[in-house]
Amino acid sequence: MFENLNQPYPFNNNFKHNLRTISLVSMGFMLLVLYFQPFGINFLASTKDGYFVLVIGLVSAATFFISTLILPGMFQKLFEPTRWTIRKELIWNLGMFVVLITGFALSALAFRIRSLQSLTIFRSGALALLPLLLFNLINYNRSLKTKVTHVLDTGRHWLAEERKGSHHPASELIHIESENGKDIFEQQLSDIILIQSASNYIEIFYREGIHVRKQLIRKTLTTVESELAVFPVIQKCHRRCLVNINQIDRLSGTSPNYVLEADSLGFSIPVARQNVARFRKLISSRVKSI
Repeated sequence: MFENLNQPYPFNNNFKHNLRTISLVSMGFMLLVLYFQPFGINFLASTKDGYFVLVIGLVSAATFFISTLILPGMFQKLFEPTRWTIRKELIWNLGMFVVLITGFALSALAFRIRSLQSLTIFRSGALALLPLLLFNLINYNRSLKTKVTHVLDTGRHWLAEERKGSHHPASELIHIESENGKDIFEQQLSDIILIQSASNYIEIFYREGIHVRKQLIRKTLTTVESELAVFPVIQKCHRRCLVNINQIDRLSGTSPNYVLEADSLGFSIPVARQNVARFRKLISSRVKSI
């Protein structure tokens, strides 16, 4: 039983998602308290009840903000997603629960909420469960959605391979989905020219007939590099660029300003100094095999 506590558990470290979740949970929590009025809380009958609800909403937001956005940044090794387990998740939630109880209890005493002054810790604990449950439900739903998307993508690729009868990496259908799941890039691998980083986005340059198109996707280059690592034709030439070696015409320039050239792209692709020899060899090998 206790061995299961060491099983891996998905840790969500997506800044944008966490910020949105914190806002939704805090506002949703306050609306639920105002609507259901647990423990006799009634902001219409007493102004201080309304201020109390606002304060516990802010306490919830501050607790989740510090726990999910500040602490993981300060203690990166402790909150490493690949080493996150069920045990750590339970301890982390228990810590947030204790902080919420303390904040709610102190707020009740400060605003002299009579319904909470008796059995303050117990009733504050019951109240603190609500935002914590909302927060975990939203995170679990996102984790489940990510797993389902991964399964569907795997199934789609498997079906594509089955239909082709054999694996041809050059004609593989590439599927890249944005972090929020709203934007999707889907093209043949052979049509991709360049994927370059643009802050929190990537720019994908690809061929569509005789034209070169560009699509902007919210995703990090590191993530895409990991997803496309199975395709040898996709190579990293610079810290912010991935290229399809089959789309590169030549390596030009002089040290230390070497660049790659691709037909109709309209601009040169930078090459890091340490990658020059490798790309010279890759281009030479491709030319000989044609």
